[in-house]
Amino acid sequence: MAIRSFSYSIHPYDLEKTLESGQSFQWIRTAPHAWESVVERDWVRVSQPKARQILIETTAKNAALVDQLSGYFQLDIDLKRVLTAFPKDPLVGQALRARRGLRLLRQDPWICLASFLLSSTKQIVQIKEIVHLISTRHGNPVAHPETGEMLYGFPDAARIAQEGEQAMRSCKAGFRAKYLYGCARSIAEGTFDLEALREMSLEEARLKITGLPGVGPKIADCVLLFAYGFDRAFPVDVWVHRVLQDYYFHGKQVARTTMHQFIMDYFGDHAGYVQQYLFDYIRSLSKAEWRRMVEDPARPTISK
Repeated sequence: MAIRSFSYSIHPYDLEKTLESGQSFQWIRTAPHAWESVVERDWVRVSQPKARQILIETTAKNAALVDQLSGYFQLDIDLKRVLTAFPKDPLVGQALRARRGLRLLRQDPWICLASFLLSSTKQIVQIKEIVHLISTRHGNPVAHPETGEMLYGFPDAARIAQEGEQAMRSCKAGFRAKYLYGCARSIAEGTFDLEALREMSLEEARLKITGLPGVGPKIADCVLLFAYGFDRAFPVDVWVHRVLQDYYFHGKQVARTTMHQFIMDYFGDHAGYVQQYLFDYIRSLSKAEWRRMVEDPARPTISK
């Protein structure tokens, strides 16, 4: 099976930070700077042989899939322009320096939705395990072009709806299986159209997608940010909530509406990008390091 290679000269781009930052869970690291997965029905390997080079290798013959991969990895985004719009405060500055080259991905909506449904109360390593189990047991097999080993893509909504809730539970999905199956049925039966979200405003899309089983504000914003490119979507999990409350609101409890308004006003048009940098950075800090950050007199003072 022939492998086609596509090399891109791009800077700044840190592939490791991008793929290991909790955005996507179906990529398997196969070398220090290389990851593999199945996209649709084709094998794909992405690597960073040099600091300014992204290499995509695939068995895909379809030129449209190659273009899709370029979009998936956001190779045409002017990251420097995005970063200049970030707010200027000590925490954001530290995150920018520590996570230089991190980019948002533009994922398949169904896989992104399914992955974040499976992420509830789980660590990244556990989410990857569940995604891998569902893929190997219910996904489409694809032979590795170099080793012949069988790899598996994540099953589509119709397949999961067909397999049923119990089959998802057997893949360690637990209570999340109910929501995954419910969403899969809605999509497979045509009562929910993922593609229609592309034509909506952020507010409309958020309202629509939170009508699906198990999809709350955090999962909704993850999908809208990582799959649809709504850059103002700002997922708030326990890590990001800690950042907002401890750092920006100085430990004060504030109403959800107050926090939401602050996010929109302070982080601006690329709020989702800022969120990902803060999320990935804050998880790396020790308690002592975080305490120094929240005691920094230079941090912003936010009035309610």
